[in-house]
Amino acid sequence: MSTDLGGLRPSRVEHLDARYWDPADLDREQRRQLEVCHGCRMCVNLCPAFPQLFEYIDDEADGEVERLTTAHLQHFDALCYECKLCFVVCPYTPPHEWAIDIPRLVLRARAVEARQRGLPLGRRLLGDPDLLGSLGCAAAPVANALAQQPKARELMEQTLGIHRQAFLPRFATQTFASWFAKRPQPRPLGSTGKVALFYSCLVNYYHPEIGMAAVRVLERSGVEVICPPQRCCAMPLLDEGRLDAALGQMRANADHLAAAAAAGYDIVVPEPTCGMMLKKEYPDYLHSAAAETVASRTYDLAEYLMRLHREGQLRTDFAYAPGKIAYHMPCHLKYQAIGRRSVELLKLIPGAEVQVVDRGCSGHDGTWAFKKEFHELSLKVGSKLFAGLRDANANIVATDCSLAALQIEQGTGLRPVHPIEIVWAAYPDASPEG
Repeated sequence: MSTDLGGLRPSRVEHLDARYWDPADLDREQRRQLEVCHGCRMCVNLCPAFPQLFEYIDDEADGEVERLTTAHLQHFDALCYECKLCFVVCPYTPPHEWAIDIPRLVLRARAVEARQRGLPLGRRLLGDPDLLGSLGCAAAPVANALAQQPKARELMEQTLGIHRQAFLPRFATQTFASWFAKRPQPRPLGSTGKVALFYSCLVNYYHPEIGMAAVRVLERSGVEVICPPQRCCAMPLLDEGRLDAALGQMRANADHLAAAAAAGYDIVVPEPTCGMMLKKEYPDYLHSAAAETVASRTYDLAEYLMRLHREGQLRTDFAYAPGKIAYHMPCHLKYQAIGRRSVELLKLIPGAEVQVVDRGCSGHDGTWAFKKEFHELSLKVGSKLFAGLRDANANIVATDCSLAALQIEQGTGLRPVHPIEIVWAAYPDASPEG
């Protein structure tokens, strides 16, 4: 079953059970799981949350998890940016009897807090990329210019909590969805496959060139591409604790994508977080046949293209060598446990030398790096990766995650591209992504 992770089976999210929303029950479960983490400490080097937790336990709680205060637990939750790497390395995740799943536990804590206390405006806006994206793209030149103005950034920091020095993605003057709807219809395709592209809000509002390259590469190999109605995958809403709103978006997406799957289309996703959501979070949160269908038919973009290659159906008549590529594998691709498919894909291009820079997380992690209280810490988290990418001295820096790319650009001055852009550019008849 594709929602399994390397043979592990993360448990369902029982948000329909009243105990899920009970603060006392949540507190007991937090302390139960953190007691195991305290005794293990395998995750101490993965993120800022665990070192801070262990410091609290050792220095302020006399080595006793039960003596941690509510403030200690809330700070731990705030420092977690849902990279999921602790789940990947933890030896005690389900089906182990201890059933440790810290990322899911943190999301539960945020949901309980948001229901009890509500959310400030800035966090509500950051959780709604479709609203921000549609407004920003409608006035892209003005919005992008304002994002560069110091006074405007000061105001954003004061009112929305967005750090004044954090790099922000630039709004596209034409969304990917608009480009896809207006482009000339391709010749009849589908001889090698049928794909429903879940293009993501990042591609739609900020990086349509990624979606354009994906469509062109797929169609070049005879794959029919459609774009079913879709909204944001809902990860930003989960991150901010807005579980009810997240479930609504997840159900709508699952229904549209399940209908496409029933019509014979595989679901392909160019952004790792969105693919993770469809594969892992949708079935565990929605408990529906539609979500199970979507999870079983969803592929990361490189994963799907390498499947075509194994079947002898991917066009590999490349004409241009990209040279040395320094590649960062995003955390949410590691969580999908599908291997390094983007690396395999890039290595199909003659003359491509791919160096994997595995120096940890970029530190962006959804909207975490935008926030004024975490931005400087996020750059510290990504510092080892930044140094590794600089030291690689490559022609091109590549990563599958657009937000990791933004963080890498801020930390290094290098501007990464998505692997699919490199693949498309290597074909002899590649055209500009305009």
